[in-house]
Amino acid sequence: MHYKSCQWVNRGIEFRTDEIRICCYGYLQGRETEYQTTLFSDYHGGKIDWDKFFEIKHQLKQMHKEGKYLDACKNCIYLYENDWDDDDYINHLTFNHWTKCNCACTYCYTNNDKKAYNQFKEYKIYPIIKDMFKKGLIKNLESSCLCFGGGEPTILDDFDKLIDIFLKHGSKNIRINTSGIKYSKSIEKSLKLGAMSIVISLDAGCRETYEKIKQVKCYDKVWDNIRKYIKCQKEPNLVKVKFILIPKVNDSYEEINKWFDEVVKNGVKAVSLSVEQDWFNTNQPNFPDDIYEKISYMEQKAKELNLDMEIYCEALAVLRDGKKNPS
Repeated sequence: MHYKSCQWVNRGIEFRTDEIRICCYGYLQGRETEYQTTLFSDYHGGKIDWDKFFEIKHQLKQMHKEGKYLDACKNCIYLYENDWDDDDYINHLTFNHWTKCNCACTYCYTNNDKKAYNQFKEYKIYPIIKDMFKKGLIKNLESSCLCFGGGEPTILDDFDKLIDIFLKHGSKNIRINTSGIKYSKSIEKSLKLGAMSIVISLDAGCRETYEKIKQVKCYDKVWDNIRKYIKCQKEPNLVKVKFILIPKVNDSYEEINKWFDEVVKNGVKAVSLSVEQDWFNTNQPNFPDDIYEKISYMEQKAKELNLDMEIYCEALAVLRDGKKNPS
C-alpha cells in the first residue's frame, strides 16, 4: 500500500541498554517525545515476544496509513512516500545496548549521568540475533541497514561473532561507528568484501583539539588505523572520517580547514558531518546563523575537494531550517 512512512517503523528495531525501540531518531522532535518510540521497556536481554512486537508494528503502520503519526515521528526527515508491504520481518537494526568505550568524548550522552551509565552491563546480543536468523525474522534486501552505535563496537565481547554471523547470512550494508582506537580484523575483512562502511569521528584538525574533546591521547594512532583501513577497503567511500561540530569548541574556520587538510593528506575520500546533539536539542528549531553558515561552508568545501560528504540528520535539520529562514 502506498503511504508516507519510514523504514524503521515498518522494518526496524533498536536495541538499547534497557529498552527496545523503533529507532534511535525520536529525539529529533524533542527529548520529551523520544520515549514514544519505545516498544519494550525494562529489557535487559533474553527472549522477545515477537508476536507482540509485530502487533505494535502493525498498529503504527495503520496510523501511518491513516496519515496519523506519533509526535516523535512528525516532520521526521526519514518519512517518505512508498509502497510499503505488511510482511513481518526486520531489515533495519541498530545496536546501542552498551555504553562501554575506549575514549571519553565531552559530547557523549553518557556524560549526563556517568554514574548511572557506568553501572549498565551489556547483555549478550549474539544469541538474540542467532535466534532471529533461525526464525527467519531478519531479511537481507538492497535497502537493509545494520548499524552499530554504542559505546565502542570493537570492544564488545561478541563483536567478532556478530560480524561473522551477519556476513555468513549475506549482509552487505553493515555500518560501524567507531573511535578508530582499536584496530579490528573483522572490520578489515568486511571492508575487503565491501560489506561494511565505518565512520571514525575525529572532530578535530589537530592533536590538541582532539585530546580536548576525546580526553585520550590517541590522535596519531587513530590516523594510523584510518590509513590501514583505507588500504583494504573495496570501494573508496567505505571509510568515512567524521566531524561533529561543537559550538565554541571546534567550530572555528581554522579548525575546520585543518581537519579538511588532514583528510586530504591521509587519502580519505569520504567524510561525515554532524553537530553536537545536546546543542541541537537545546537550540532547535531556532538555530544560530553562524552554525548554519559553517555547516554550509563545510558542505561546499567537501564539494570543492571532491569528497563524498554524508550529512547527519542533526546537521541536515540546521541546513533545512536555515534555508527556510534566511537572515
